[in-house]
Amino acid sequence: MLDVLAADSDQGRVYRALTTRGRLHREFLAHDTGLPPAAVRKALRELAELDLVVEAGAGTDRWEAAPPVQAMSMVLREEESRRLKLWQVGAELDRLYHQARRGTGCSRHVEPVEHPARLIMLTSRLQDKATGQVRWLDRPPYYSKPHDFRAQEEIQAGRMAAGVRYRTIYSQNVYDDPELFAAMTRMADLGENVRLLSELPVKLTIGDDQIALLVPEPDRTGLDGALVVHASGLLNALSGLFETLWTLAMPVSAETAQDQLSDRDRSIIMLMAAGATDEAIARRLHLSRRTVVRRIAALLDQLGATTRFQAGVQAAKRGLL
Repeated sequence: MLDVLAADSDQGRVYRALTTRGRLHREFLAHDTGLPPAAVRKALRELAELDLVVEAGAGTDRWEAAPPVQAMSMVLREEESRRLKLWQVGAELDRLYHQARRGTGCSRHVEPVEHPARLIMLTSRLQDKATGQVRWLDRPPYYSKPHDFRAQEEIQAGRMAAGVRYRTIYSQNVYDDPELFAAMTRMADLGENVRLLSELPVKLTIGDDQIALLVPEPDRTGLDGALVVHASGLLNALSGLFETLWTLAMPVSAETAQDQLSDRDRSIIMLMAAGATDEAIARRLHLSRRTVVRRIAALLDQLGATTRFQAGVQAAKRGLL
């Protein structure tokens, strides 16, 4: 939804053209925005689903924009909803943590993990028993030894080969650890579904809907306070928390994790992150404006970014600049 107000996004380009030029045919939109026809068609479809553009007569392929105040109102409502959801996630997680520590009403379904070696053993067992999916909130600090990480990769590769689906949300800190980043890349290449959030509140592993391993305060108390949570209302709540965080996280593909940038793309990213316009980038690099627009759209998609500045940040974090 925020894309409609981002001048660099496909939605933003199309909506801005219709706002400033009035009613336009789709072919003229492609010319005015410099976007490929398929990208214009996709942006129009998405904007129409949001009721921000409307076709002026069925079958005419001429489009006009809803008032900008309507777009702004929708964006603000969406952002408020997202903030509320984040607060709800935090509040629910805090409630579950204190409930588990007290053992109130859920002692039959919760047991403490007294030693790090047992936590590693339980993590392996959870994966061995999973038949459908394993969900993971993976964040630092890490206490396992190198051989434990290698063993985890072997287990995960084997379980994915057996058809178990892995969905993992990593903390952005994954880009600060070359070995962890390489491991994430290898697993993504084998089929792990990976997403990123700037921060994760806990360490959490869920096997199917049967069992979870929770480390509530990894920063403050390390692995102390780790819990095994068996099938229960508490486990259902933890599953719900994971799914909420999943919708807020940014997808990362195996290609995104592995791709390197050409010298030209690296220059484009550095210039656009510095605020240069399409025309300025084209002049500086001796390219056509249309080529610059296409490359920027491809780079934003490759880096999972929605703005030029964010693309620069992502590329820097991944060591691509």
